Amino acid sequence: MKTINELWKERVQAYITELQKYMKYMFNDHLLFVLIFGGGAALYYYSQWVKTLPTSFPAAIIMAILFAIVLSASPIVTLLKEADIVFMLPLETKLKPYFQKAIILSLFAQIYLIVFVVAASMPMFVQVTGKSFKWFLYLLLLTVLLKYWNLLIHWWMLKISSSYSFFFDWLIRFMISGLLLYFILNDASFWFIGAILFILAAYSLYVREAAKNKGINWERLIDKEQARMQAFYHLANMFTDVPHLKGQVKRRRWLDSLFSSIPYGSEQTYRFLYSRALIRTNEYSGLILRLSVISALIILWSDQLYLSLVISLLFIYLTGFQLFPLLRRYEMKIWTNLYPIAKSQKNSAFLQLLLKILLFQAILFGLCAWIGGDIVQGAIVTGISLIFAILFARIYAPTRIKKMFSVS
Repeated sequence: MKTINELWKERVQAYITELQKYMKYMFNDHLLFVLIFGGGAALYYYSQWVKTLPTSFPAAIIMAILFAIVLSASPIVTLLKEADIVFMLPLETKLKPYFQKAIILSLFAQIYLIVFVVAASMPMFVQVTGKSFKWFLYLLLLTVLLKYWNLLIHWWMLKISSSYSFFFDWLIRFMISGLLLYFILNDASFWFIGAILFILAAYSLYVREAAKNKGINWERLIDKEQARMQAFYHLANMFTDVPHLKGQVKRRRWLDSLFSSIPYGSEQTYRFLYSRALIRTNEYSGLILRLSVISALIILWSDQLYLSLVISLLFIYLTGFQLFPLLRRYEMKIWTNLYPIAKSQKNSAFLQLLLKILLFQAILFGLCAWIGGDIVQGAIVTGISLIFAILFARIYAPTRIKKMFSVS
C-alpha cells in the first residue's frame, strides 16, 4: 500500500506530465508571436503613459485593488479524483500532510502572477511616489505572505458547509489584503496598519476555530478540482484537441431569431450546426464576448491611432485563432458521419461563420476608435481591420485547417 507521501509525489508527477502534454501545443510559434508583438506594444505604451503621471495620481489605490484581486482569488490545487471520495475517506485523519503540500503547491503555482503584477506596477509606483525600486522586494515578500494567508483561510473555509460563507470570506480577505497594502504603500500611521493586522489575526482565529472540528468536504473539493482542470482544458482546447473536455451547453431560446436567416436545406447543415454550437456553448460564445468587450473598452478609452490599431488586429487574430476547435467539435460524433452531404460543406460553413464574426469585430473596433478618437481614426481602424479579417478567414484559416487535418 502506498504511503501518503508516495501518493502525493505520484499525483504531482502525473499533474506536471498532463500540463506539459498540452503546454507544448499552447506555447507554439503563433502564440509566441502574439505575446511578443502584443507584449512589446503594451510595454511601450505603458512606459509612455507612466511618464505622464503626476504625483497626485492614485497609484496606491489602484495597486491595492489590483493586489487584493490577485491575492483573494486563491484556488487550492488538491489533485483529488472522483474515486478518492470512496478510497481515501477512511484515511481522512491521516491526510493532513497531503493537504499541507497541496497548499504549498498552490502557493508556488500562483507566485508567477504575483511577480508579474508587482513588476508591472513598480514603474507607476516609483514615478508617482519617487521611491526606489528596492520596494519591489518588500512588496514581493509582503504579497507572497498575504497569498499564503489567503490560501490558508480559503482552505479552512472549504470545511465550512455554509453556502453563502464563500462570498463573505472572499470579500473579507479582499478588504483586509487591499487595506493593508494601501496603508503600507501610502506610508500610513502605524496605528492604521496595526488595526488591520489585528483584524487579520482575529479573523484567522475565528475561521480556524470554526473549521477545527469539521471534516473534509470531499464533494466540494473534488468539484473544485475538476472545475479548475476543466478551465485549463478549455484553454488548451483552443490549440489542440482535448479528450477530457466537458463543455456546458445552454438552450438560449431567446437567441433563436439569429438563425432565421439560415435557409432550409441539406447544404446548410453545418452552417446551422456550427451556429447553434457557437451560441449554446459557453466556451465559444463567452470567448467571443470577453475578447470583444475587453478590446472594445481599451480602444474606446484610447485616443492613439497606433494603439487602437494594434489592439484591434491582435484581438481579431486571437478570436479567429481560438475558434478553430469549433471545427472539430463534432468530429467524434457518429451521427455527423451519417449525414448525406459532402464533407467540403463542413470547412466552408466554418469559414463563413468565422468571417462573419471577425467582420463584426472589425466594425465594432472601428466604431470604438471613432468614439474614442475621431472619424479619421475610426475609418483607418475599420478599413485595416476589415482587410485583416478577410485575409485571416480567406487565406490563413484554410491553410491552417488543411494543416490540422493533415496532421491528424
